[in-house]
Amino acid sequence: MTAYPHSHTARTALKAAGVVAAFGLFAFLAQGAFGRVPVQIDGRERLVGVGDSVAEIIAEQPITVRRGDLLSAADRRVIVAGGGTQVEVRVNGAEAKPEARVRPGDTLELIPGADTVEPTTEETRAIPVPTTIVGKGAVLTMAAPGSAGIERVVVGAVSGDVVASETVLPATPMVLRRVNGGGKKVVALTFDDGPWPGQTAKILDILETKGVPATFFTVGLRVKREPAVAKRIVAEGHAIGNHTYHHIDLTGATPDVLKNELVSENDMVRWMTGATPKWFRPPMGKIDGPAYKAIKAAGLKPVLWTVDPQDWRKGAEALTIMKSVVAAARPGSVILLHDGGGDRSQTVTALPWIIDELRKAGYEFVLLDDLPGAPKSRW
Repeated sequence: MTAYPHSHTARTALKAAGVVAAFGLFAFLAQGAFGRVPVQIDGRERLVGVGDSVAEIIAEQPITVRRGDLLSAADRRVIVAGGGTQVEVRVNGAEAKPEARVRPGDTLELIPGADTVEPTTEETRAIPVPTTIVGKGAVLTMAAPGSAGIERVVVGAVSGDVVASETVLPATPMVLRRVNGGGKKVVALTFDDGPWPGQTAKILDILETKGVPATFFTVGLRVKREPAVAKRIVAEGHAIGNHTYHHIDLTGATPDVLKNELVSENDMVRWMTGATPKWFRPPMGKIDGPAYKAIKAAGLKPVLWTVDPQDWRKGAEALTIMKSVVAAARPGSVILLHDGGGDRSQTVTALPWIIDELRKAGYEFVLLDDLPGAPKSRW
């Protein structure tokens, strides 16, 4: 006799229900502990890890909202992308910190970061001494030293851009005067950019044959490569002048570059020839106040030219070079020619004609040192 005819069936049903309930609980717990839960981000449902912070969600989700940029105080251009304010996150309408944890069903709103303008600082700066060159002679002397000015500037703390400026004390220019050597009928031949293979030697041959002295403004690198020619220049009674070591534009050069270009050339000439340059010619004739001071500090005398037939130009012909020199020559002229820097065969051809024609006109050839004395500078 069975006391409880349905007890086995009931127990089986209860066990099955327990398994289902346990599985459902496990699934729920797994989703909560290990899975992902939905939240609303800018109106779109996205799945995020349970317990993720606001910062983690922003880093993980494909979100286009971004930080603002840092802008220049001068022109408002972007100087640091993403350098502005952070993206603002609101959870359920309230501003949330990056470390705040998000719960299932939360609504997130992302507000783009704002652009910000860099801070500024105020500085006092020196206004460089401008340079003015007056006169038409070859020898450069300083007529006035000039003086630096002072300006007050507002600059961007990050970009360094000048936002505003005010001149407190204006600068006065350095005045360089080009002077001639007087009325005596003499001229000085000068040659730039050598020594050059073959060409300088041919010019020296002509000068020796004609009995004419000249000044060669050499480049340090060329002296290093052609030491025998440099020695010959000195041995035959000509002068070597300084034309920098690398033939660079000195305007705007740093003090270290100026010193190196001048001293290195002087040293190279001295090592190779035993002579020390006295005169300096700036490459391309470009000079400013700092360069002038560096030249004088190196014990050199700056000189330009008064006659330039532009024999360095492509297509220059010997006859044209000669006629240009003869037509422009005046008492005390300093004639610019080139023995280096490229093909100077037309200069080599023109040189004997130049010498002969100027002698016919009553001119004598001298070194720069022998030009009639230029007015002495006060500085």
